[in-house]
Amino acid sequence: MVNSRNKGAAFERVIVNKINTLLKAKKEPPYKYVKRNLGQYQTKGMADVYWNNFAIECKRYKSSAKKTMYKNEWWHQVVESAGNKYIPILIYKYDRRDIMCVVPLFLVTSVETPNWECTYLCPLSEICERLDEILQKADGFK
Repeated sequence: MVNSRNKGAAFERVIVNKINTLLKAKKEPPYKYVKRNLGQYQTKGMADVYWNNFAIECKRYKSSAKKTMYKNEWWHQVVESAGNKYIPILIYKYDRRDIMCVVPLFLVTSVETPNWECTYLCPLSEICERLDEILQKADGFK
């Protein structure tokens, strides 16, 4: 039997390592390296990872033939964790599927105003490729 807490923590470590690898490749990143929020287990309403302007929630689940889309409650959870201070990001993976990412639309389009109801769903690899653009737009978030 799989321990879901261990599975979730392992996925959080995978995501943190991916982001840190991208930042290290920049040679002199202007951003702090990412680490897991270990306080999330003791305090309700906290994201898995807080980094710069982002609250990141990571979800790892067994897949079925019909499951490729995220659950709305996952997005609502990260929006709540983000509050007014952070930009919510949801990263999730079903077994034998790509890692997917949900971000507010303003981070990847010309939309200027942040709106957590308008989101963009894509593979995490696309977010990684566009990281400079996303970080630049996030820096303007207040």
